[in-house]
Order: sequence, then structure tokens, then C-alpha cells
Amino acid sequence: MEKEKRVDPATVKPGMQCTLSDGSLVEIQEAVGDNVHFRVKYLDSLDNPEIPVGSVGQVPFEELIGEYMGTHAEGLT
Repeated sequence: MEKEKRVDPATVKPGMQCTLSDGSLVEIQEAVGDNVHFRVKYLDSLDNPEIPVGSVGQVPFEELIGEYMGTHAEGLT
């Protein structure tokens, strides 16, 4: 079984859009001083009423599963 790849926290920059392990889409605001969490703004929370779109929160870097590259599918069509 292949190990799930995670985002390398050293490559995460403000403004980067990432998908979280719960499927939410966030924009990175900044790294928090504890070097474990990122402050993020939720762009899509999959209709989760507990996380309003536009809200700001902190997530541990382990929750970042990938950089969102948009819906562009060049080379796949």
C-alpha cells in the first residue's frame, strides 16, 4: 500500500491554496510561531456549517494534504 503524500511544511507560502484532510479548501495566511500550525482562511468547507466560508482558523501542517492546482486539466483531455 502506498503511503499518502503530505505537503512539505517548508514549501508552504502565504497565498498558497491547499486541500485539507477533511476536503476543505483553504488559503494559507501565515505560519504560526509554534512551527506546527498554519493560519488559514477557508475558501470551501464542503458545506460544513461548523466552518463558515471566509472564516479564519489554525490547522496543523499534518492536515495539509496537497496544493490546490485548480480545475485546469491540460494534458488530461
